[in-house]
Amino acid sequence: MIFRSPYPDVSIPEVALTPFVMQRANDLGDKPAFVDAPTGRTFSFGELAEAIERMAAGLAARGFRKGDVFAIFAPNMPQLAVYGR
Repeated sequence: MIFRSPYPDVSIPEVALTPFVMQRANDLGDKPAFVDAPTGRTFSFGELAEAIERMAAGLAARGFRKGDVFAIFAPNMPQLAVYGR
């Protein structure tokens, strides 16, 4: 059996996910980007954009450059979106 949505198809652009999501981060500001279900902590688009910039600046200050490999060992949490950028 095939199920079809009553809604029109969603256009998926041929771009990387992070730039696609972050292009509207300033417009969405205080709206939730992630919600941690166990704690209820909300991570807004504004907080996400700021955290990504801080993380990128910190890694660059430590010598990381585009193409370098960076491993993360952390629990599953909303902030992983910052590390996984």
